[in-house]
Amino acid sequence: MRRKNRKVVKLKRRGSWFPGAFLLLFAGYLLVLFIQSFTGDHVSIYEVNQKQIADNENLRGIILREETIVNTQTAGYINYYVGEGSRLSVSTTVYSTDKEGTVAETASAVDTDEITLSDEDTKNIRNDIASFRDDFSLSEYAGMVNFRYNVENTLLESSDISLVDNLKKIRQESGSDASFQLVKAEQTGIISFCTDGLEDLTLGEIDSSYFTEMKDQWTQLRSSKLIKKGKPVYRLVTSENWSIVVSLTKEQYTKLLQKDSVLVRIKKDDISMTPTVRTFTSDGCYYARLSFDKYMIHYLNNRYLDIEIQFNNADGLKIPVSSILKKKCYVIPSEYLTYGSGTSNTLGVAKISYDDSGQEQIDFVEVDVYYKDEDGNVYISADLFPAGTTIQKSNGTSDTKLQVTDTAELEGVYNCNQGYCKFRYINKLYENQEYAIVEKDNSYSISNYDHIILNPELMSEDEIIY
Repeated sequence: MRRKNRKVVKLKRRGSWFPGAFLLLFAGYLLVLFIQSFTGDHVSIYEVNQKQIADNENLRGIILREETIVNTQTAGYINYYVGEGSRLSVSTTVYSTDKEGTVAETASAVDTDEITLSDEDTKNIRNDIASFRDDFSLSEYAGMVNFRYNVENTLLESSDISLVDNLKKIRQESGSDASFQLVKAEQTGIISFCTDGLEDLTLGEIDSSYFTEMKDQWTQLRSSKLIKKGKPVYRLVTSENWSIVVSLTKEQYTKLLQKDSVLVRIKKDDISMTPTVRTFTSDGCYYARLSFDKYMIHYLNNRYLDIEIQFNNADGLKIPVSSILKKKCYVIPSEYLTYGSGTSNTLGVAKISYDDSGQEQIDFVEVDVYYKDEDGNVYISADLFPAGTTIQKSNGTSDTKLQVTDTAELEGVYNCNQGYCKFRYINKLYENQEYAIVEKDNSYSISNYDHIILNPELMSEDEIIY
């Protein structure tokens, strides 16, 4: 049997460069994308949320009043016939002086009804105790002294007023003895029986030294001891007008500089008022005087008060300042808005144009109404057609044509709830360097939980977000 020839000739395989080149290019493409992910700008989205921002300052200020200290013209023991905070007229008997003290002894021996505290007296004592408890410190002896004075004023007021009912008996016992004298008020005002030595302080004397300790240092004027001639017996406040002077930082001073008035809450009793404001400087320090015309009697025995100045207080939707942009708009009367032909609910305007032969034609231009003001004017994008374009009302009469020329800028943001950018108007209530509070419940604006573009300079209106 003849053997078959099994010689095999191997052919050389020709190499292909295409797969390698493709893989190399693809790797390069991925590398470029990777680098761009770190170096390129990216569109950021922010979720709107409701927030309240209060731009308030807590300060302690010194009170200035029209007040004077009244001194006794006769030495003796003093008995008062008016209570703390009473309003005096020139005919009011304020106190009596008794050189020997015998009239006071006689008065104490006269039968009187049992003295009871009124509801107001009880309330005042409870307030004094609460204030003392809140501010108590073993190292503050002056606070304990003031607490004692406040309670004594209330108790002495009740006991001394009871002497008025026995005045005739007192005078009968004293007869015509010159050692006993009744003293009337010399001018009208509100009486107090304590002093701190700052009754004559004026605005021009204010300096930084008055804003170091800032604690009331009252001295009680009532006394059971013999009072020498010329010594103070009571303090009289002669006007309802009063003021609080506060020391400010430069930033606080700048905030108040352009204001004529500001909302102030007095923390002692949580009363809010709107005083007039006067800012001034002295020896390189910044101050403001807040002037009031009511509730002076509430702070009769306060020299320093803790207050809260409410510069801004806004409740609305919080958005980053970086998300805000300005949009140029045409301002047109709302009656020039119309709807598309047929059953279309698309809102727009009827724009007049001319063909090559000069024939007038009407083109419907769809619009988004960004805002409608109180005068009935609507704001639409100025990118829709050139300034000077003529539009007309839907009835088409010749006297209803309008050449669009009025423009305005609206502040707003790009809303991206639907996956593309739509401009939405905003009304800012408050703004700082980072965030703004904008009006909520505005049909032309954004709503809580809306999504907006954080960096609108990277996008255009109607652009799709990838």
